[in-house]
This record gives sequence, structure tokens and C-alpha cells, in this order.
Amino acid sequence: MNAVARERYQTGISGFLSYAGRVLPIALPMLAVTYAIFSDAFAATLSSLPLTFAVLPALNALVCTIAAWHTLQGRGPFASEALTTSLLLLLAFVGTLVSTGLVLNAVVGERSRAFEALAQALKTLKEEAIRDPLTNLYNRRFLRDYLSRELMRAAREGIRVAVIMIDLDRFKRVNDTAGHAAGDFVLTEIATLLKRHIRGTDIACRYGGEEFTLVLPNATLQSARRKGEAICSAIREESGRLRGVTASLGVAIFPDHAAEPAPLLRAADKALYDAKSRGRNQVRIFAHGTDKISPLRSKTAKRAHG
Repeated sequence: MNAVARERYQTGISGFLSYAGRVLPIALPMLAVTYAIFSDAFAATLSSLPLTFAVLPALNALVCTIAAWHTLQGRGPFASEALTTSLLLLLAFVGTLVSTGLVLNAVVGERSRAFEALAQALKTLKEEAIRDPLTNLYNRRFLRDYLSRELMRAAREGIRVAVIMIDLDRFKRVNDTAGHAAGDFVLTEIATLLKRHIRGTDIACRYGGEEFTLVLPNATLQSARRKGEAICSAIREESGRLRGVTASLGVAIFPDHAAEPAPLLRAADKALYDAKSRGRNQVRIFAHGTDKISPLRSKTAKRAHG
């Protein structure tokens, strides 16, 4: 509405809400509603509301305009002295009700959007707390909690859970000779490779530095070994692109090798470092009941590189 039309409208409303040259007491709320409808703040609020809430005050204003115009012309329902306070009261009530509804809807909508944004922020923070920022794999903190829950579930259901510890061979040489950016590239590529080789029920974690851990629920010792061999072979095949890096892997399984998370991880770690001591680039399996390592060697075991 342009300035001229707005002035005429407001003049008409003022005349409509006057009787015998006096502003009726009931006119004051209606005038407040009128000015609110055309205020910049109200218009800004209105722009974010549903169409229904825009139409209601517009219709209300239209009725007021028509009635006011006819009143000023000396005809219409409000031109006679039969004007009743109840009609004005009803009109003012409707206008106030609509305006109140608009304001409440705007406030509720704003609060709702704020709560949604807060919920999303909390979700993001929670996810970041359990993820490694470089590889986006789960971190060691998540591994500790997850493995504890998974072993309890496995004990109830009578199933096995395999853990595979992975350490990159000669990774330090990459950082020392090519820089940390090259090292980060290798780590992210290894993370991508691990994701390709695990099932939807498995999880991959960055245990720390160049070490990774896989948890394989409902896996047998042989299936875990095959998984380790496949990963070892895949990393070996990518060795040229990964600056000569290979991997040593150790496998342990619940409940055969340990019944608690920490001992199970230690068993896999011991198997891993036996693979290191035997020339790297291979898979070793922990032997139950002792700190010795099973003589079973990976079929893909190769001579240590460099």
C-alpha cells in the first residue's frame, strides 16, 4: 500500500471509529491494530508466516475500510445513531485476536527454528566427539565404549567378536621424507580402503597415529583372518601410490582369546607386533591361553619391504 492510500485508509478508520466528532473509547484498540498492520516490523514478521495469517488481517482491514468509507459518505451500517458498541467491540476483538495470533505464531516459529538449530548443533558436536577429524573413522573413545557394549551383547547371544589391529609399516619414513601432508594423504587413503573392506555391521577406528582397529561382530576366527589377509593384500597392491607403505595385522577373537575389551585389544596388539617382528606386511593370530603367538601365518605374508 502506497503512502497516499495508507493515509486515506487511516483517515477512514479514524472517521469510522469516531462518533459525533468524538473518538470512541473502543476505537483505541482498533487504531492500534491498524497501525500495527502497516508498521515495518509487523510487515517483516508477516513475511515469514503462512499465507493464511497474511490473509486474515488483510480481510479485516478491508472490512474496516469499506465500513469507514460508507460512514464518511453518510451511509452504511455505521452512519446512523443506531451504532452499537457491541459491533465495534466485536470488530476490535477480531482484529486484536488476529494480531495476537500473528505475533504468537511468529514467536513459536522462531523458538521452533531455534530448537531445531540447537538439536542439529548438538548432534554435530556429538558426532565430532566420536570421530577422528582427519579420516572420519571412529576414534579410540568410541571404540572403548562400543567394544564394551558389543562384547556384552555377544555374551548374551553366544556369538563371537573379532578384533583386528592394523599398523602401517614404515609410516614414519613417509612423514620424515615427504612431510606431514603426504602422511595425512596415506592415512586418509587407508581409511577409505578399510571402509571398502568391512561389512555394514563392522566398524573401523583410528586407534592412534598410524594404527587402526576393526571390530567384526559375529565373525569366526577364519573369516577374520581372511578379512585381514584381504586388507593386507589390498594395501600391498596400493603400496606404490602410498609411498611404499604396507601393513602388519594382528587378530584376536572373543571369547576364545579374551572376555573383556582391554585384554582382547592387548591380544590383538601382541599378534600385531609379532607380525612386525617376523618381517612386517603379514597377518598373525593370537593363541589362546598364552602370550605366545599362533604359528599360523597369513597366506599373503611377504618378505619385509626395504
